[in-house]
Amino acid sequence: MMRLMVAMALACATTAAARDLPVPADKGWKHAPTGLILTRDIAGMPRTTLTDATETEHDVAAQFELPDKSVFVTIYIFRSPVADPSLWFDRSRTALEGRDIYRHAAPATIEPVAFAAGTARSASSLRQVYAVPDGPYRSTALAVVPVGGWIVAIRMSATTLKAAQLDARLTDVIAAIRWPTTGGDPAPAAVPIKACPAPLAFVKAKVAKANGADMLMSLLGASVAARTEAATAARAATWCREGSAHPEYGVYRADGEASGYIMALSDAGRVVSVTPSLMGQVDKTGTYTVSLQDVDGTTFAYPSFTAMPRPEQVRDLVLRGQPTGSGKDGSMKIDPKAI
Repeated sequence: MMRLMVAMALACATTAAARDLPVPADKGWKHAPTGLILTRDIAGMPRTTLTDATETEHDVAAQFELPDKSVFVTIYIFRSPVADPSLWFDRSRTALEGRDIYRHAAPATIEPVAFAAGTARSASSLRQVYAVPDGPYRSTALAVVPVGGWIVAIRMSATTLKAAQLDARLTDVIAAIRWPTTGGDPAPAAVPIKACPAPLAFVKAKVAKANGADMLMSLLGASVAARTEAATAARAATWCREGSAHPEYGVYRADGEASGYIMALSDAGRVVSVTPSLMGQVDKTGTYTVSLQDVDGTTFAYPSFTAMPRPEQVRDLVLRGQPTGSGKDGSMKIDPKAI
């Protein structure tokens, strides 16, 4: 049986299900895949937890806080097949603003602020600070920074600091992280995600009859795309948000694409791709493939649709359905029942 039984549960993995990384509290830690270093304390806040929701440091969370617990910061490091900081800022902001304790939070600026972090040569990152009028916190903040094909998301909250004070503390945190040296061309400047100018046009779509060739082509195509992303430091695509954002998922389209979309699950790198199937283009059936790409590079194929499915159909399929196959690093596994 495949390890991914409920993909949405995987996408919403919590530190409760994560493994503790074996790093002494008085030692710093280096993220092996990127070279990013977190010292034992950040801007005067000792590290309290360091966990990984994978076995390969592809979804890491480190928390730092003052001894009196008046200020804390959580730093997330994850890999994504779509390593666009604007997209993941949009997902993180949706998750933050959807929490009850921050429901009345007021952003300090109308738009998120673009800035350059670490050794970046362009304002490729986004940040925003909020004043919180009620609840346990007085202010909260969010920053998202790209590191090659990786994303670093920083969340910070304080019980006593005003928004401007927390903004200054966030700057200290970002400066205290030992960022890896970036090479090649500068990453594109970050631009906040906007709503798509025109909605997608949907027709009635239902799950298509199982087709083994279609599934294999879907896995092969997703695998090639994943390798292409891994070799690209930054995406040049301009993304827009389709429909309303939900805490559980968001739907995005690249460069005005009208024949497909991605669904970003939660806010930690995992995406579902909805695209015209290769076999459907060959045999003129017009079928659409659905595949989930995990942070560790694994792709999971799901049953195809007879036409472009609505996001709600994709959500239900991924949540309640079972993958028909999986692929990673050129190796594929097929569920015999799906053929």
